[in-house]
Amino acid sequence: MLEDYLYEQNLHWQGQQFDAGTERELLISLLPFMELDHILAISGIRRCGKSYLMKQLINDLLDKGTPPENIFFANLELPGFAGRPAAEVLHELWDTFITLKNPKGKIYFFLDEIQTLQKWEVWVKYYYDLRKGDLKFVITGSNSQLLSSELATLLSGRVIEKKLYPFSLREILRFQKIDFESSEGRSLNRNQIRATFNNYFQEGGMPELLSVQAPETKRELLTTYFNTIIYKDIISRFSVRHSRLLKDLAIYLTGQPASLINMKKLADIFQSNRTILKEFSFFLQLSFFVMFLKKFDYSAQKREMALRKGFVVDNGFATFLPIRFSPDKGKLLENLVCVELVRRSNEVFYWKNHNECDFIIYDPRQGSQAIQVCYILDENNRGRELAGLKAGCDFLKLKEGLILTLNQKDQFEYKGLTVSVMPAYQWLLNQ
Repeated sequence: MLEDYLYEQNLHWQGQQFDAGTERELLISLLPFMELDHILAISGIRRCGKSYLMKQLINDLLDKGTPPENIFFANLELPGFAGRPAAEVLHELWDTFITLKNPKGKIYFFLDEIQTLQKWEVWVKYYYDLRKGDLKFVITGSNSQLLSSELATLLSGRVIEKKLYPFSLREILRFQKIDFESSEGRSLNRNQIRATFNNYFQEGGMPELLSVQAPETKRELLTTYFNTIIYKDIISRFSVRHSRLLKDLAIYLTGQPASLINMKKLADIFQSNRTILKEFSFFLQLSFFVMFLKKFDYSAQKREMALRKGFVVDNGFATFLPIRFSPDKGKLLENLVCVELVRRSNEVFYWKNHNECDFIIYDPRQGSQAIQVCYILDENNRGRELAGLKAGCDFLKLKEGLILTLNQKDQFEYKGLTVSVMPAYQWLLNQ
């Protein structure tokens, strides 16, 4: 029965708080938005912790004295909801909630994985407008079309979107209760921090894998996530007919992180056409499985026309899914840095002419930055890496540049540019 399901979902109605796991760093930035009328939308890849983050928000409301009966939570992936009109499901949930709890005052309505209901936005808009000021919606979705252009138009001015990613190194260390936030902690726990980083570097930060030791179990979990994304979030949602091609493309991109994506070459590899491959790449991006960086240029037209650089949202996928002898550790490190940069900033690019700079963070107000990533900086690649960093810095008129490596640390001048070399794990620990 629906009532039983809702009582199972809403433990706070029985005087309990949720076991919400390790506090996510995104939580702090979300709290001020809980005071606004706007719909708060949390998006991100499946199994990255969106439900737990919702429950952390609920626990915070309870700690601040919000009556439990004013808070509603439901995961919309319940099989009984599948295939039913969104208005029918959401009306039933709302009416049952009001009947059971008869809340007085402001209501907080949490809807998890809302993209499973077609045209949910019509119902949410209606109730948002009807009860503005008295009803706060918090929703999650595993597809970035949660806020597509059509949806943004319908809910214009009503939605604030925040993206959640798999665990960062900092969050994993907190999960493992390893102190890194004080200089003393970093010194005493240096070996543990390095060991955690080495594991994170290769196996990623999908939350469910953090308590798993066996590599084969990790591979099975990541494969399950991958198949769910492919079949449920893409094939079913977008009526994809060429499922084998979609999977092959996804595995290919996963095995080639930090690489330029040339659709013409991909069409030759897969004996397909560029239009289909471009569409499939877009679907994979919508599901948060991959991300594509644009080449930096002050011209928007040139940014759109240039090749994009592909990355996968978590290093675990790049390590465990492709069948190969050994992953390119330099590319894995670059992928790790990319995910962290995107987590910190929305304006991340690569730069390239006859030299290449791995990352450009363009921010005229806070200060732009150029970053080069290499596993080891040595005589074999020193000239190439420095030339790329210098070219990127010159383009942005920067006097300082950063090189991230596995464990090297240095600072020196190169043709008028101050170059800092830092171990990637130290950079990852800096908020």
